[in-house]
Amino acid sequence: MKVLFVMVKEDYIDPMNIELLSALAKREGAETFLNVLEHNDLKAEIKRIRPEVVAYSAKTGESSVLIRANRWIKSELKQSVVTIMGGPHPTFNHARMRLDREELRVTDAAAGVVASQVVEDTALDVLAVGEADESWPELIRRLTRGQEIDSIAGLVTRNNRRNDGKVNLRSRTSFLDDLPFLDRDLIYAKTRLKDFGMRSFMASRGCPFICTYCFNAKFNQMYRGKGKTVNRYSVDRMLLELEDLIRHHPTQFIKFYDDVFTFRTDEWLLEFADKYPKVIGLPFHCLTRADLVRRDPGIVDCLKRAGIKSMSMSIESGNPFIREHILKRGMSEEDIRFAFELCHRNQINTFSNTILAIPAPVLPAATDQEFEKKTQHLMDQLSQTYKVNLNHLKLDLPLPPRIELAERNQLLQKLFAIGLRHRAIDYDVESIEANIKYRVVFGEFPALHPYPGTEVTQYTIDYGAFDGDFEALHQNYQTESPFTCFSSKEKLEQVNLSLLGLVLLTIPGPESQWSKGIRQITYRHLIQKRWTRFYFLLYFLAKSYLVGLKIYPMRYSWRHILRTVRESFFSERLKHSKAEGESFFVRKVGLEGPVSEVLGGPWQS
Repeated sequence: MKVLFVMVKEDYIDPMNIELLSALAKREGAETFLNVLEHNDLKAEIKRIRPEVVAYSAKTGESSVLIRANRWIKSELKQSVVTIMGGPHPTFNHARMRLDREELRVTDAAAGVVASQVVEDTALDVLAVGEADESWPELIRRLTRGQEIDSIAGLVTRNNRRNDGKVNLRSRTSFLDDLPFLDRDLIYAKTRLKDFGMRSFMASRGCPFICTYCFNAKFNQMYRGKGKTVNRYSVDRMLLELEDLIRHHPTQFIKFYDDVFTFRTDEWLLEFADKYPKVIGLPFHCLTRADLVRRDPGIVDCLKRAGIKSMSMSIESGNPFIREHILKRGMSEEDIRFAFELCHRNQINTFSNTILAIPAPVLPAATDQEFEKKTQHLMDQLSQTYKVNLNHLKLDLPLPPRIELAERNQLLQKLFAIGLRHRAIDYDVESIEANIKYRVVFGEFPALHPYPGTEVTQYTIDYGAFDGDFEALHQNYQTESPFTCFSSKEKLEQVNLSLLGLVLLTIPGPESQWSKGIRQITYRHLIQKRWTRFYFLLYFLAKSYLVGLKIYPMRYSWRHILRTVRESFFSERLKHSKAEGESFFVRKVGLEGPVSEVLGGPWQS
């Protein structure tokens, strides 16, 4: 059984999904291959390998590129190949994905809360929903034996699709130690990762928190009653695989990619802190939450003892209203301040993600002629949409038909105190300032993107900012906001601020007058300029310096550094470009369409 995995592009993070799927397939006796679309050799490799199974793991955005590739593959190989897609996109969007030769009519019940009737014509044969640790190898076994596949739990086929959109799921994989070592050889043989000194690993799966921008809350609902939410490798099993990794591949740094690496100072963390420096002894990076660190500062002590070099703790928004009422982060400003200060005292460099361009209510001006009307509408929103207890504001509701200027200003001060701001960009500036205030070493500031399976997606639809068309989304969230509630001027400011925000983090002495002056010039003038390409260059230089020396420090030859900088520059440029997805479809003689379009093409095009 020949299995071909197809992924869109290379990155500096191991595609652990494909590495695990390949290992599971090999354990069933399959022969596995990899194609990276950016290498521009899909057509030749399909003819050379003649795979019996083609598999994709897709996030929303990149899914459209992979689906386009799949349609060509099916047109070439017809029914001699079985194609399957798993990952977040089909897990939360399978009801809208038409399979090969399928008549699909999407009902409101199947589409879910978004109730989008838009159907994706995928030409796929199978969709994998949720965890596939058992369904994927079972699929390989049955195909090898020529058996039917419609009864495999966790898979959607033409014959087993339900009208209500539900899928028969297995229990979660609770004993991770039984999984095979990741098949890194498959990836390293065809990508630059073989020469990159940082290796990624996940010590656990699952996250119990309900952040609205993440699919974990919906994922947990899907698996309710089907096993524990969080499952871990044992420390010994994890270290055994890391030892094997280091033995076979040059490694300088370990990045633990868990959603939350540790929740408390428990027996697992104490064992890790004791054994990791003795067995592995390499610097590492991991992610946790600021509120967990404040609740249990011993987490930092253990990680420091184990040899941690840098830590991710996402702020997500510096504005309290957005953080609690829209993103539902469940952490206070004091939680964030304490955690970052503790890391700073322990010389642990910090990395934080902060989301910009979040649709949120804005305050009217005190002199607005429609002040009363707009404010009453805002009050209704606060009560009904955001579940804010207005009794705390001590207001006379409903508002009188006419409010004097002094009373208007008093009312605005109360609303400002709970986190509401006058302009959309003010929320984003506040988030940049929070990163500077907490002395974050490295920060990313992506725009919010709505994805299937997240509560914030339904919020943006109800807000009137998004129409539910996921296929119109860019495959990377580090680009212009997709929301219609922002003007072109606001989107320009958001993009520029996302780039300059990191640059501002590099300026020393954040409390000095000259540093504050630079920030005010940035917020008031620079983000309004159409100098985005220049800002990207500044961003790239700042990111290269901070990532290379502070977050994931490693040693390389000057030749390797120059090559990596060049490759990273083009990769980062396309991450921030609206044309990234289309860069895979350059005009040539080849695959599909009357003038024929080739999947692949120079990643730098």
